[in-house]
Amino acid sequence: MSDKPKALRSKGAHDEDADRKSPERSRGEGYDVGYGKPPKQTRFVKGRSGNPRGRPRKVKPQPIKLSDAPSDTFLEREAYRVVTLRENGQAIELPVMQAVLRSMAMDAIKGKRLSQKYLLEHVARAEELHLQEKLQTYLRLDTLKRDGERLLADRQRKGLPAPDLLPHPDDIVLNPRTGQAYINGPAMPEDVAFYDHSVRLRDYCLLRAAHARKGHGRRSTEGNDNDRCAYMILAHLLDHALPLRFRWGEHDALRLILEYQSLSRRELELRIAAEHRQLETTKPRYEMLAPAMESEVERLFRKGFAAEHSTLQQ
Repeated sequence: MSDKPKALRSKGAHDEDADRKSPERSRGEGYDVGYGKPPKQTRFVKGRSGNPRGRPRKVKPQPIKLSDAPSDTFLEREAYRVVTLRENGQAIELPVMQAVLRSMAMDAIKGKRLSQKYLLEHVARAEELHLQEKLQTYLRLDTLKRDGERLLADRQRKGLPAPDLLPHPDDIVLNPRTGQAYINGPAMPEDVAFYDHSVRLRDYCLLRAAHARKGHGRRSTEGNDNDRCAYMILAHLLDHALPLRFRWGEHDALRLILEYQSLSRRELELRIAAEHRQLETTKPRYEMLAPAMESEVERLFRKGFAAEHSTLQQ
């Protein structure tokens, strides 16, 4: 029981009521801010929502229509999806299709006749399809080669210039014994730039070999001989990598090296600088390379020519 007199307690309660009703208290003066007592200016206003926009609606996924369902894409993804399996106690990763075929082959080895039947039929069907494609390719290229040779012979007989045929009949290789047929050369207009650049690069290496034979003044004779041998080897390697139609003839390399050696050292340097600029301009994109390997080839190409350019300026 409190020791305060009743009169004092009633007076204190009266004072608290007076303070609560005072204009200073109603204006927020002396208002204790704390837990459950936010500042008056940030309190919710009566009759106004604290979230006027309301709760955002949940987006419902639209059902896939039959016309939009890419069943072939789903099948391809599942067939080539990589899964992890265990074989001989080791974890291996295989595409689903290969894992199914391996499982079928193992069941066939164990003597399961249904697996044996399916596996043999699958292999026979794949081999038959491959043989049909091989035969069609051979017949198509054989027809192109015969028609091209006939057209070239007709133009030559009439004294007319030879047309630019793609693929050229000389670039079509046919092997009747194995049934193999392929094109060893440009097959499309965009391929021509690649082979033209390779021919120019081959001749450029021969030009560099002739320049190395002239010597560089301050450089040693042994270094000149090493450079000349390196450029000669590179030129012949590039020549052997070209199709037969683009390769040097019997005396073409000797004729070029004699022509280059007849020039003075200054004339060779001017010729090298001009060929360098032309190679930089006509350098094609190596579409058969991966992007990482293509960037590495580009880096080596620029590094090699930068070193050569600094050598020529010495």
